[in-house]
This record gives sequence, C-alpha cells and structure tokens, in this order.
Amino acid sequence: MKIVKIYQDKIDKPSTRDQIKDFIDIESGHLKKSKKIIKSFERYQLQNFEVIESEDININIKKLSKQIIYECIYPTDNSDSKLFGPISERDANFCYGLSSRITNLVTTKIYDRSFDFNDTQEKEANLIEIIEGFLSDEQQKNFVLRIGFEGLGYEFQAREILANAIGKYLLKLARNQKFKENPIVLVLDEAHQFLNKVIVDDYFQSASLTAFDQIAKESRKYGLFLCISTQMPRDIPVGTLSQMGTFLVHRLINYNDKEAIRQSCSSANSDILAYLPVLGEGEAILTGVDFSMPLSIKVIPPIVTPDSSTPLFKKSN
Repeated sequence: MKIVKIYQDKIDKPSTRDQIKDFIDIESGHLKKSKKIIKSFERYQLQNFEVIESEDININIKKLSKQIIYECIYPTDNSDSKLFGPISERDANFCYGLSSRITNLVTTKIYDRSFDFNDTQEKEANLIEIIEGFLSDEQQKNFVLRIGFEGLGYEFQAREILANAIGKYLLKLARNQKFKENPIVLVLDEAHQFLNKVIVDDYFQSASLTAFDQIAKESRKYGLFLCISTQMPRDIPVGTLSQMGTFLVHRLINYNDKEAIRQSCSSANSDILAYLPVLGEGEAILTGVDFSMPLSIKVIPPIVTPDSSTPLFKKSN
C-alpha cells in the first residue's frame, strides 16, 4: 500500500519508477505482484527503502483488505523462477477472516466519524490541518485550542485510540523541533480516561497506548510540556506522575490516590499530604521541585461557575 502511494505521489526515485510501473494497478489502486519480475520489485524496495519505511506515508486503508489477498501468492512461478507465482488460494483462505475484520473496522460508524476513512467529511474538519493552522498563526498565540470529545462515543475504545493518535502526532512534531522556538503546553483533562490504557483485538492480543507517557518523559527538552488533570491519580502510571514537576492537589480521601501522589513527591513535601482529606471546597496544596515548602492555597471562584454540583434528591409531593 505504501508503494502505491509513493508511486502516485511521485516521491520515489525517478530512476526506479519504471521498475515498479507494471506492478501498480492504477484503476484499483492496488499492488499486484503475481507473474511480475521478482528482481525489479526487490531492487525498487532496496533503492527506496527510506521512503517506504517513513511514518509520513498516509495509505488508503479502505484498500488494505483486498491488498492482503493480492499478497497471497506463491514465491515463484513454476514455469519461470524469475517471476512471482500466481495467487495461492490456500493462503488466501487463511487471510479472508483478517480481510473481513479490516473491512468491518473501516465501515464502523464511530471509527469512520473519528478518522474519516470514507472521505465524507468536509476538508475543514481535518484535525491535523486545524492543529497546524493554530500553531502557525501568530495571532493565535494568546488563545487556546480546545479539542473536545463530547460528541464521540465510548464504543470500541475510540476515544482512547483517537487521543493517543493526537498525542503521537504532537510527539512527532516535537521530535522534529517544531516547538523549540515556541513551546506549547498540552493540557489533558480527565487524564485517567486516556493514560495507562491497553487495547485488545479479537484474539486478545494487547497493545499499550503510550503517547502521553512518552510526552511526559522526553518532550520537555523539545518544548512540548504536559499538564494533566485527574480525579483518580491511582490510575495514572507511576512513570508519568514521577515526571511531573508541580502538583496542585485538592481534597483526596482514597488511600491509593494519596499514595500515588506521595510516591511522586519529594520526601520533604510528602508529610503535608496527610492534610488532603480535610481540605475544603476550593482549597488545595501546591507542591513541587520548585517549592522548598508546600503551599496551602485557596482558589478564587471562577466568573462563570461550572455546573458540577451533585444533584440533590427531593421529596415528591
């Protein structure tokens, strides 16, 4: 799939384009190796290795399920060992299940809404373009770009996957020195919903979502800073909390929550955490590496009061 995209965008080496031309089905957008010269394909791969292995190639995932079937071929042709063999029905039968799952995934409404697999959304809705526009616009420096997940459901771990994708994209920009001159602060609200998460496939194979953990550990030197907000510190990885230089801690009662904060603070500041259960509304403790002594503070009520109070039960008449 990457080779098709590279050929279509003409970002491969001009001297090698003729080697791969016969492999590309322009009409369908697939790579077909059956009955084609093996050395031509291998030579093209070798000479364009860096481009093919790049993470910046955006493939058309809708074509992936059929491409998998096209890859189910014999290594060589019986009549000519210099050519790839024909389609192997036996191998293809093993891959039909995988192909069907990919098709179902692409057509799932919540994933299509998040990633626009079918190109049905307006161009202005492209989140990457919105982020890049915000970062490049000098007039936006005094504003905040808010990415809300209110309209996104909880099915199939779509929220966690999308948030991790955004984190990986920002991490890539940071590693490419995009924030060195103009640092930014990434604020992650309700962080326990997105950190320390694992996705599991149909065969119970798991993969960890670690983008924000990596940002916390390595991105300060690149100019990308992470600020997390959570009601349950116990659900935040210890490695992430240990990278936090400043803590603003409100009332905590749960033992595991208090211990998570205690393990991440210096021993000089940990004793004051005993006062966390008795803090009142709007009160907090400010502590961190830049504070020789923890500070007890009172937060000024906001001008626009949030609707966060617990509903009260009332007697029915």
